[in-house]
Amino acid sequence: MSPAALDGATASVTTAAAPCAVSPVVSPLGRPALRPLLTCLVLLVSAVAWRKGSYFDGGLDVVVLAKAGLSVTALALAATAPARGIPWRSLPVGPLPLLAVYLGVTTVGSALHDSAQPTVVLAVRIVVVAATAVFLVHAFPIAELLSSLAAAMLLLAGFASVTGVGSLASGRLYGGLPPLNANEISLLFSVPLLCLLWRCVHHWATWQDVAAILPCLGVIWLTGARTGVIALLLSVVLLVLMAPRVPVGVMCAGLLAVPTGLYLMFLTPVVSTFATRGDSAGVLTLNSRTVAWHAAFHHADSWPEKLLGVGLSVKEIPVSAMYRTEQILDSTWVSAYVQAGAVGTAVLAILVLVTFARVATSRPPMRSLSAALLLLLASRSFLESGVLDATPSGITFLVVALALRPPSLAEQP
Repeated sequence: MSPAALDGATASVTTAAAPCAVSPVVSPLGRPALRPLLTCLVLLVSAVAWRKGSYFDGGLDVVVLAKAGLSVTALALAATAPARGIPWRSLPVGPLPLLAVYLGVTTVGSALHDSAQPTVVLAVRIVVVAATAVFLVHAFPIAELLSSLAAAMLLLAGFASVTGVGSLASGRLYGGLPPLNANEISLLFSVPLLCLLWRCVHHWATWQDVAAILPCLGVIWLTGARTGVIALLLSVVLLVLMAPRVPVGVMCAGLLAVPTGLYLMFLTPVVSTFATRGDSAGVLTLNSRTVAWHAAFHHADSWPEKLLGVGLSVKEIPVSAMYRTEQILDSTWVSAYVQAGAVGTAVLAILVLVTFARVATSRPPMRSLSAALLLLLASRSFLESGVLDATPSGITFLVVALALRPPSLAEQP
């Protein structure tokens, strides 16, 4: 489809708006314009895993080239879209300078470790994702963009869940096509769910929004993503606390949820079975994650590796454990220490803290949704990798962070 046709489809669905006009209505279940929806969907497809248990090591094959082609396609779609979002003069740099420093640190570390080539390729992927996020925020109003991103997540995760429903025999829901990890499916449903709950607490929810909440929760539960559920609960609490006036229906639902939750927790095995997955000792020790983390903090052999890391291509760490000799790091922060060293980890921490500070100075009602989404990602980052990477988590973080503007800029035309 030509860019002109896409622009025509966009214009037919959305009304003309002044540049940087911000509508507060984020609607994952609405009818988003074709161009932002297609761009977000292509970007997400290029960012998720296409193969199970496989990590990029610098080689080129059909999958790597296809994902690169989709990334460039998403960038082109975003870059050529008519500008209806934040004007260039008002677009904040957000996390981009610190992200550039982080990528520079890990690239230097990889060069010293003789693994520069795969790290450079992965750094370029992140740069392409960041550039696409910049063009998206410039091209589309933030409410329309978040609606399209959430709708694209539902489409991708829904299709993967339906094609992977047979994986429930193993106890958790995994994707079929594409072969998404259970935690990734949980995230792809959690972001739209937070948008739906945000609509509820701000009196904008329709009956379709309310009806979609339980199915989303059900899929998240089937994934068995314990970290994802805890992060979602924390984000929902923050969302309610930041609401100017909680609707009566939401308050009643919350009051009913408390005794229901206590009943399920103490009088049924539902919660305990979900939390332990049949292995309570594994929960107390964070399963096997601590084995990898301990190995990660002793992985560096020299001071340059401790300070600058060994590159983005290191996703697994050698371990001394029963039945395995390598293990994925399973933490954004531990990964950052291995990949970018102490310097890169400090830069990443500053980036996240600065972004949260910028949320505090942004304008409602988007402030509460932005804060909830960032808390969701930050909470998951301690036990999951990829919050600032070419992943759905990274895409969401960059879009939210780049769209944050202080009140002085938000009031400008």
